[in-house]
This record gives sequence, structure tokens and C-alpha cells, in this order.
Amino acid sequence: MNLKVGLEVHQQLSSEHKLFCQCPPFSGESDHGNLESETENLQEFPIRFRRILRPTTSELGEMDEAARFETRREIRALYLANRASSCLVEADEEPPHPLNEEALDTAVVFALSLNSRLMDEIHVMRKLVVDGSNTSGFQRTAVIALGGRLQYKSEKSSVDVQSISLEEDAARTVKRSSESDRIESQNDGYRTYALDRLGTPLVEMALAPIDSSLEDVENAAKTLGRLMRSTGRVARGLGTIRQDLNISVMDGKVIEVKGVQKLDLLRKVVQFEATRQKFFFDIAQEIKEKIGDKLDVSSIDVTDFFATTRSSIISKALKAKESKVGCLIIRGFSGFIGKKNQFGSRLGKELGAIAKTYALGGVIHSDELPNYGITSEEVFSLRKRIGADPADAFVLISGATESVDTVCDVLVARIRHCLSGVPSETRAATSDGETVYLRPRPGAARMYPETDIPLIQLDKSKIERLKKIVPEPWERLIENFAKKYDLPEQLSEPLYDSERKDLFEKIIASTNLSPRYVASVLIDMLQSLARDGVSINELSDETLGDALISLDQGIFAKEALPEILRSLASDQKISVRQAIEKVGLNAISKEELTRIIDQVIDENSSLIQGKGKASQSSLMGKVMSLVRGRVDGKLVNETLSERLDNYLNRKG
Repeated sequence: MNLKVGLEVHQQLSSEHKLFCQCPPFSGESDHGNLESETENLQEFPIRFRRILRPTTSELGEMDEAARFETRREIRALYLANRASSCLVEADEEPPHPLNEEALDTAVVFALSLNSRLMDEIHVMRKLVVDGSNTSGFQRTAVIALGGRLQYKSEKSSVDVQSISLEEDAARTVKRSSESDRIESQNDGYRTYALDRLGTPLVEMALAPIDSSLEDVENAAKTLGRLMRSTGRVARGLGTIRQDLNISVMDGKVIEVKGVQKLDLLRKVVQFEATRQKFFFDIAQEIKEKIGDKLDVSSIDVTDFFATTRSSIISKALKAKESKVGCLIIRGFSGFIGKKNQFGSRLGKELGAIAKTYALGGVIHSDELPNYGITSEEVFSLRKRIGADPADAFVLISGATESVDTVCDVLVARIRHCLSGVPSETRAATSDGETVYLRPRPGAARMYPETDIPLIQLDKSKIERLKKIVPEPWERLIENFAKKYDLPEQLSEPLYDSERKDLFEKIIASTNLSPRYVASVLIDMLQSLARDGVSINELSDETLGDALISLDQGIFAKEALPEILRSLASDQKISVRQAIEKVGLNAISKEELTRIIDQVIDENSSLIQGKGKASQSSLMGKVMSLVRGRVDGKLVNETLSERLDNYLNRKG
């Protein structure tokens, strides 16, 4: 297959303010790529304004293809803001402030860690982005260093670093809710964005293509993430780091896949995308063998043909004032649009995804008809109307006239690409490891200088100062961590690597719980609950911390912790004490435990008379059935032994 995977890691930085103003950086779950996040209370954003973004040309007068694509979609944006998280800089009503020195220092530390060559002068550039995620129509970015090498497993397992850049994060997409639907209806379909994340500092680290194995891609991403976290200067939590992948097979076009937020999805995304590309290369060969090196593709208006159709999809699309049904005819192409691989990739799905980016519902093609209310009689009549033989394929596109005309042109170009495999494009990673079409891949024409920020020179004293805080190798940090808390390797490595490390150290410093027990809870117990279907991501550090502190205070027993965590994960609105009451596992006193044990002993006098002290194991099971989860098992055993000895002595 000749697979090549280039990796770009985008990491939010931990800093006191945003990259080009004094507002606080965004903290919380973040959305990227094609993913959306939901703002529960839009009233938190009283400031609202609208923009329609248009692209500019580069210094050479060229128009970037991705920007041209976004412009044709006529995207309009509604921005939500408040004075606590954004200012006039984010609204593009005030020039950017000087670049955040703290964020610059962090980027330099990353570069020094990888032996990259720092730039003599740092120039902030504008990267053209007109999808609505930036109020200005561009993203500010600056190359900090070039070159370097990342060693990710052994001396033989390493990859070149291409560049290290410092840039501002985009605005946050607000998922449609009842309130945002109302807001958008008042604003004629504007996309809604929150400005709290816009301008948050990011470091982008781009690696050279890896052509060895999927395991190497995973190891490189893991090692790079570890290196950044080891500095203690990055944000933590879901969405604060994402991986973008540049994937190609068969020496074909490079496909950019954006927004892989979880490391364990990398392998799945690469496998899906590589298989998808290989599938279309195989189809290209089949098309050439059947049809030749040229496709006959034409379009025709068939609106009048569907004026009385029973297809709800098409009739609904035609209710708009200015609407039409376009039809693409591809000679000799029957069977190729609906053909799919083991992951469900097919040309029809690709064409539909492109149509959806223009606010159309998708496409209907001949390989899936009759269907969608279109009868076999209509298919026969339509073929006769457009002059299509059974060997020919056709694609129907319905909706607003202007959108249909534009999409027909775009789809013709995409169909012609079937002769060469896949076109170069940008796709988004989904939560289940697939990829979906976003837009054409951008080129060099999207970059031009930022005229509002002077160039920055790195003085030698700054570099020498930052060299002193370059972190030790990850393996040594884990070794020191394990030694400090007396943890075995199977706990120390995943814990140091996880988002719960800071919580672990906080609990150890504030309770009498043993480090090994706390580590086993945060690693083994949470993994066990996840395997049982518990949504452990719903357990915040605050909630876990409260549960462990309550355990240390003797409010419940260790045996009750799994059930309490289950309850807390299923209902994030309840407190730890409410969860304890809900599962009925309040701790009992030593006096109550003694009373229960004495009662069990009295009820089993004949067993004790026959076995004596050897009856303790049987009695232990009976007592635990009554107190499990409400008192520590060790205390139960000690108290039972004591009370049993007293009983035997009395009966002596």
C-alpha cells in the first residue's frame, strides 16, 4: 500500500492570558475539526455581532483554493462574547497586543528539547481562514523553529521534526440548542461561535512523514505529547491536544485529516483513511479498464420531470422559491457510485458529503434506485428523458438553484478525479475513527505577513535561561515519580501519563491514603468501571477528589468506592454524600459493627461449637454479607476474631 503518515500535534498552552491580548485563555472541553461542543447557557454571552467573511489574495495575487471553496458556501457567522473571556482584539475591532512572552518561552523550550534550529527573527503571519471560526478571516501564526529530531522508542526509532509554530486557537462552535436555534432563526441561518476560546495560545509541532508502521505513528504521537506535558507548561484535559494527520497511499495525493483528539483513535483513523484511499485507487483501475482514460460527464436540469414526484426528499427541496433538480450523467459508470469497501466507503457517500457542505441534504444516485420514494417507473422514464443507457450512471442534486449549480460543478470535478484515485482534500476525524469531507486542501497562497505586529528577535540571554528548564527525558521522570511514591511500573507509567497525575499528588498530600491504593483507584478501578460501561469521563477531578477525601474521613468503606463512583458517573448533579445515600452504603460505627458480629455469633452457636476458632472464615462471609461496603474488611476481620475469642473463652 506504501502508506505514509505525517503528524501535526496541536497543544493548548497553560498561560495567564491569550496570545495577543490580556484575556484569560479558554479552559474546558474543546471542540476541533468537525466536532461541536454545547454551550448550556447562552445568556453567559450577552455581546453578539454578525460577520460575513470574504477571502483576500496572497502577496502574489493568488487565491487559496480552500478559501475560494469557503467563499462559495457564503458562510455567515454569529459571534457570542462576554467581557470576562474576550475583548475587542477577538472581535477584530482593536489591533493585536504584543505576543504573549510566556507562550513564546514555552514554544522555545519545546524547540530546545528537540534540538530544533530557532529562528533568528520571528515573523507573525496571517493564515487565511474564512470558515467563520475567526472573526478577522485569518489565524495568526509564527514559525519558532525548524528541524530537529524526535526519538520515540530507541535510537533507531526516530523521525525528523519539520517545524514548530506558535498560533492562536479558533473560536468555539456552539452546538444548536433550542436557544441557539431561536437566535439563528432571527439571523437567517448564521453559524454560531463563542469567542472564549479564540486567541488561546497553541503550539503546532509538525513531523516528517512516517512510513514504517501504525505502531510507530502512535509511539511518535505519544512521545511528543509526553515531551510537551513534561514541561508543565501545557493545558490538560479533553480537547486541549489534537492530532492532525497527513495520509497518503500508493504515492498519491496527500489527505489532511483534522481533529483526532484521542490517542487511541489514531490507529483506527489511519486504517480507515488508508483503506478508503486504496479503495478509490482500485476503482480508478477498474474504471480505466472498462471505460478508458476519459470520463464523459454532463449535467442537465430535470426540475420539471420531478414536479409531481412522490419522493419526499425531492418534493421538500422544491418547495423553496428558487429551487431546482440537477442531474449529472456519467456514461458507462453504472455500479461505480454505489460500490463500497469493508468500512462502507463509496463514491456516493463522498459526493453526498460534498453536497452537504453547501447546505444541501446530499445526493441520490442511480446505483441506489429505486428508493427514497422514486419508483422504478420514474427511473425508467428519467433514463429515457436524459438519454441514459442502463450502463450509464446518474446523480440527482436538489435544493436552492444557486447551490445546486455550484455543487454540480464541484461534483463533476470530483467524479473526474476517479481516474486518478483521490483528490487532495481536508477531512475531519469522527468520534468513531472514520473521516468525512470538509473542504479542499489549502496551499501556500493562504499565508501573508501580519502587519500589526513587529518582528521578534530572540536574544541569547532568553535562550540560555530557557535551556536550564528543558525537562529531563520522560523515562527518567517516570523513574523518579515511581521512586518518590513507591509505585510499581504498571501503576507509575500510566498514572504519570494520564490526566489524573495532578489529582493523585493532591490526594496524597491531603489524606492518609496510601499512594499505591490511590494510584490503583485512578488507574485500575477506573479502567474496570470503563470496561463495565461506566462513563468515567463524566467523573471530574473534583468529584474523584471528594470521593477519596470522604473515604479517608471514614464516611464509607473502601469496598463501597466502585458503587459510589458508578452513581456519581451516572448523575453528575449529585454530591458524594448523596451518592452514598443513594447506594445505601453509609459507614457504620465500631459499636454497630460489634453488635452485628455478636448477633451473627449468637445465631451460629452450633457451628462454633463444632468448629471452634476454625469457624471464623464462615462467620466472616456471613458478617460481610451484612456490612460489605460500609466498613473496611480488615476491621471486620479483626473485630470478628476478637469477639469470637471472647465467646469461646466464655463458653470455655
